[in-house]
Amino acid sequence: MKNSSRIAASISIIDSFLSGEPIEKVLSNWARKSRYAGSSDRAAIRDIIFCCLRSLRSFSKIGNSLTGRGVVIGYLLAQNEDPMKYFTGTTYAPTKLSSVEIENILVVDVKSVTESVFDFPEWLCSELVESLDFEFIHINKFLRNRAPMFLRVNGRRSSIENVKSLLLDENIETERVQGSSKALIVCSNNRKVKMSKSFKKGLFEFQDLNSQIACEMLQLKSGSKVLDFCAGGGGKSLAMKDKVDVDITAYDINKSRMKDIPARSERADVEIRVLSTLDEITGLKFDAVICDVPCSGSGSWRRNPDGKWSLTKEKYELLKEEQRCILKSASQFVREGGLLVYMTCSILKPENEEQVKKFLFENKTWENTLIKNLPTSNNGDGFFLSINKKCKV
Repeated sequence: MKNSSRIAASISIIDSFLSGEPIEKVLSNWARKSRYAGSSDRAAIRDIIFCCLRSLRSFSKIGNSLTGRGVVIGYLLAQNEDPMKYFTGTTYAPTKLSSVEIENILVVDVKSVTESVFDFPEWLCSELVESLDFEFIHINKFLRNRAPMFLRVNGRRSSIENVKSLLLDENIETERVQGSSKALIVCSNNRKVKMSKSFKKGLFEFQDLNSQIACEMLQLKSGSKVLDFCAGGGGKSLAMKDKVDVDITAYDINKSRMKDIPARSERADVEIRVLSTLDEITGLKFDAVICDVPCSGSGSWRRNPDGKWSLTKEKYELLKEEQRCILKSASQFVREGGLLVYMTCSILKPENEEQVKKFLFENKTWENTLIKNLPTSNNGDGFFLSINKKCKV
């Protein structure tokens, strides 16, 4: 595909997203219908789309229209590209620029718009300001960037230096990262990592650095019985199991989210028990219950920028209620002296400190032993960790 054709495809995909369709569904449908597009075309278009979603409001302001066309014009101008090179009106290219579009391109101050527009839903800005204070401006700029790719080396299968060397043999450069003993950051050929021999052999998993750090901060003892209450794909279960030989039981109210756990645990050479229902553990108590709860995902909006635009006030309130219910339900499975661990990939206080504070106020037999905010940075996504101990009566 020519670059102009990629731009035209991006405009169409963004229009579908703006009409309310989930971005991954739109991308899948487009790829299925566009057999002529090679893997490099699909990758390039995906990069354009996600860059546009990270800066949707500012790009639409630069392009003077909240449409696929306006957003992509804003994207090109922000990249110091001349839209006239792509909007040629030739076959498979976008139609030529209108006189109104050309006039806007000539007068728009890209730098001023970029610095003054917040790339969040308007209703959420006040919540973010209250949570982040003076960091809000910095985070607004930071979340416009592509997130780094981090790996967690499986210590049961290999060493960090061996994985580095094996990946380099496949032209994938990585570097060690401070903060975690098993973390690597991918420096080149990100898209080749999942197809690497090392990954297929289970020598590493994909896991954000701050998530790795949070798992390493859990002071679990060998033989401890752990319940991963919102297990999802099992990433944190695998990380805990790799750190210390604990007995892990995984549960998620949405069973389909756990479908990859058996294959991932087999690849990592560990055993994780997967529950179908909580009835299977009625009356059982655990040394630690981990709650990586559903949340806004605001700390990881670099990776999933569509999430911030699909989040509504109503959905946000429902998420907070779900978080409260999870804490209440999960706490019943913690033994006296055991730990209730609350995690989110959110940077919003109502999902983090305020949830913990409310839980402790309503449950006097618990005490908080640690609260940690791991900020959105080059070293990982925004992440929140709270460890709470059930006091002996």
